[in-house]
Amino acid sequence: MKKTLILLVLLMAAVLLFSCNDGTQTTENTDGTQDTATTDTDSGLDDGAVTEKDDDYTAVINEEEWVADGTDYSAFSFMGTGAEVKSDMDKKYAGNAVTYYLVGEDGKQTEVSGVSIRQLPVVGARVEEDTAAKKVDVYVSEIEMKVLPEFKSLAARAGSYIMFDFTTNIPATFRVVVASTADGTSGEYTQGSITTTGSNGKYTGIAKCTIPYKKGSTFYINICIDSSSSNEVFASVPVTVTEAKYDSEYSLWFQGDWELIKDEDYLDNLIDLFYNVYPRLYARFGTGAEPKSITFMADKNYDGVAYCAGTLICVSTAYANSNPSDIGFFAHEITHSVQQYGGKMEYTDGSWWTENMADHGRFRYFHWGYSTDYVKFYEPTDTSIQDWGWQPYGNCNWFFAYLDYKYPTTLNDSGDKVLGLIDSIDKLIKENNTGAAYEDDPYKEGTPFNNVVKEITGLATMEEVRLQYVKELKDGTWAFTGFGNYVDNFVTEGLDGVPDPEYPMLEPVTPGDKTGEILASPVTEGTNIAKGATIVEFSGEIGSEVATNIVDGDLTTMWRSSSAVQDGYKYKLMGIQHEIVIDLGASKSFDTYTIVNAGSNGASAQNPASWEILVSDDGKNWTSVDYQTGQKLDVASVNVGEQNARYVMLRYYKSTQSSSDIVRLYEFMLFDS
Repeated sequence: MKKTLILLVLLMAAVLLFSCNDGTQTTENTDGTQDTATTDTDSGLDDGAVTEKDDDYTAVINEEEWVADGTDYSAFSFMGTGAEVKSDMDKKYAGNAVTYYLVGEDGKQTEVSGVSIRQLPVVGARVEEDTAAKKVDVYVSEIEMKVLPEFKSLAARAGSYIMFDFTTNIPATFRVVVASTADGTSGEYTQGSITTTGSNGKYTGIAKCTIPYKKGSTFYINICIDSSSSNEVFASVPVTVTEAKYDSEYSLWFQGDWELIKDEDYLDNLIDLFYNVYPRLYARFGTGAEPKSITFMADKNYDGVAYCAGTLICVSTAYANSNPSDIGFFAHEITHSVQQYGGKMEYTDGSWWTENMADHGRFRYFHWGYSTDYVKFYEPTDTSIQDWGWQPYGNCNWFFAYLDYKYPTTLNDSGDKVLGLIDSIDKLIKENNTGAAYEDDPYKEGTPFNNVVKEITGLATMEEVRLQYVKELKDGTWAFTGFGNYVDNFVTEGLDGVPDPEYPMLEPVTPGDKTGEILASPVTEGTNIAKGATIVEFSGEIGSEVATNIVDGDLTTMWRSSSAVQDGYKYKLMGIQHEIVIDLGASKSFDTYTIVNAGSNGASAQNPASWEILVSDDGKNWTSVDYQTGQKLDVASVNVGEQNARYVMLRYYKSTQSSSDIVRLYEFMLFDS
């Protein structure tokens, strides 16, 4: 959603020209080193050289520029007498009234007399030859505007919040002003004076502002040159207010080194996360005293991952660039923003509760309550989710999910909220007015922390609750399958402007009841509409035998799934062994599919015995069109009737004729007979 706006400001006048740009551009890497690139701004002259043509005019590189006030010179090139523009003029004409001659496109001269002149810094100045005269272009190089979807803020409910980034070569102090007019040097928002850095005077940064304009109105982002006596709008970009994407009482602000983030969708993904997750966290844990406005900073000098300091959250630009798809950390940090324990919890030897509760906010309201794209799985036999040593950054996700399931917040017969275990401990900490921090020792009986545990669970300590949890895991009497059936979901549902969670659940699937006709003669010739399609999900692959091989049109290459599949627990709960999802790119019609199995290459024992074909328009809601079981075919072509779908899923219940669960599939084809 980036827009590149090149502002070309043509300032024509009596010219003594300078540029502070030495042609060297330095950029900061995420590892702290610097790369140096050279930008060619050379006009073919040495610095300070003077060019002359029939002694009509003179332009001096890297000196100073003088412009005439009060006249629009955009349609003219400059021409004057040599005496007026010689380099030895220096600054003696500052403030004096002089005469200029301007040459229009028609070649006619226009005399401009009695105008005063003053000094103005040059932005990336360059000198170009013109047959009629010397022409000077002064420009701001590629001002990039990223106007995000205008989020309403708490500070200006009637207005919109925007953020934009820009790059300039202004070798001077300048300000960014948002005003109702293109010539406004003061307005509703002003970013303070910016002093350029770097030897070439280049500044790249992000500005943010609250715009008190109604939908449909236009405002102007003005870049103003600072001087001791006056300010002048150097460049102006009009922006029209559009509909707010999120009409929310919560707001997210950005500052820092966001221009170094390489993934163009990164900010948008974080914004969507915030406006979907933070209101739920606030509904669950907030009291009204916690912040509703969060500032998110990117820091190129921070060598960690992320941290929260009250209303400020910071992420390392190095981490963001190395892990562009990992935005879950943000859900962890904004949970801290809602906690706001402020020294009421012991951090010296403990803090396991504080950090793992923040991870619970991420696990429940992001990984399992925001989008199925971010669902996170564990194996119930994984010892790291059973005993994490009560570490601050342990693997407590399943344990906290167990606490919410076993000891939830409920409503009594009068409709009043009765807090569960996690919410009661959170309330205990926030209401701690003793002057001393509570300790979260899970073994120590009689502490305020464990007194709450005993009151709600009947067990003396949190460690005893953990042992009960581990026993239920090992006995198989409890396992996490999702939050869809949790009785406390009412707390975070029905919030204004926030869609309810999808609540993905992992449960045994039941195959469809449709069984297509297996064709006597397999179809492998003709227009295969699956060829070149995109694989969007699969249950594992080994080496070069990758999932994309099934849609490459080559019957000698295969997809071989791994036995220890990624997200294995997901498939165990669903009662299947493997699945693969194909995106055709658009809805297409077909009535026959063909699978070329391992037997086509002499390994019939590795042919699948039971599989299912499902179709979808959106990749979320699926319809079964064929379920086959007890098969042994080397190549199977099945008529499924006329179908129109964009996504096709191949699901394996029994991947081979033997006990092996490794899929070997050479090709998947679709035909419309």
